[in-house]
Amino acid sequence: MRLRCREVRERSGVAVNALNGAAVRPPRAAFAQLLQRLRQRAFRVAPADRAPVVLRHSRIYILPTRRGYAVIATLILMLLTSLNYALSLGLGVTFLLGGLVAAALLHAFRNLAGIEIKPLAASDAFVGGHVVFSLSLAGGRTERRSIAISANNVASTAAVAPGALQTITLAVPAEARGRLALGRVTLASQYPLGLWRGWAYVHFPLTGIVYPAPESSAPPLPSGEHGVDARAQGRGDESDLAGLRDYQRGDPLQRVAWKAVARGAGWFSKAFEGTAGGGPIALDWTRLPPELDTERRLSRLTAWILAAERATRPFALSLPGSALPTASGREHRRAALTALALFPET
Repeated sequence: MRLRCREVRERSGVAVNALNGAAVRPPRAAFAQLLQRLRQRAFRVAPADRAPVVLRHSRIYILPTRRGYAVIATLILMLLTSLNYALSLGLGVTFLLGGLVAAALLHAFRNLAGIEIKPLAASDAFVGGHVVFSLSLAGGRTERRSIAISANNVASTAAVAPGALQTITLAVPAEARGRLALGRVTLASQYPLGLWRGWAYVHFPLTGIVYPAPESSAPPLPSGEHGVDARAQGRGDESDLAGLRDYQRGDPLQRVAWKAVARGAGWFSKAFEGTAGGGPIALDWTRLPPELDTERRLSRLTAWILAAERATRPFALSLPGSALPTASGREHRRAALTALALFPET
């Protein structure tokens, strides 16, 4: 009986100590966590905005511009001079201009307050191109003027009419393969007089995919499973038209969508689905020349994927740790290029 009482006391003491240790946090850890929360709330350093964001007073910051600082300093000087020499007219002009500066501050806040911004989409691109991010901007019942939207060293200006929606596009340079995040978006305005600059931060988890740059002088496609000539360019006569894609250098002239070019819509090439270009081919990482490094291997495989699409030939892709079965079409091409873009760095 005594042994059981001792065991119960020991177990209860251990449980109490565990609860006390879990409840009491080290002061440094608690301070660091508090500092991180304040930093996130003030500067939005992490992509924590998931839903459409409506700008409220808690997100909007306002400070004078250089012109505003100069005007405020001038008003202070005028006030001191008028008080020193008892100039009633000077005091009246000073207070009148001071009211104008205060009204400009209120209008600068109202120009940003109530704006709703939400992410739409992010495009894909090859290294050396641009990933286009799309955002939607709604101003509500108030007209919004001279709204500057910037992210990732790219800026755009918008003006939103009352009750209207406007799509903002930001083209960010793609300098390296992999995922490219839009980053923190800054909405700023100096409306109406340029005396005050109001700004707000939003940070969406919006990312695009940057594919490896295709090799400029890649060798012909490897031989297919049935020995079909890899250099044969399929005409797509027996394939189904899948749609249009951006024109790429080297596309056959018969694939160019000349009607779209004539309308001034830009240069596009016809994309087909089918096997009119020949038999299936296998793009295998292990069959590449051993002297090629990782990036050159990815560039060659990218060039072969684009060549297989132009030739309307199904292909399979084999990489260390992953593989794609034999298929064709736009979705298969995108899956293969995405696998190359996200291939681990060595």
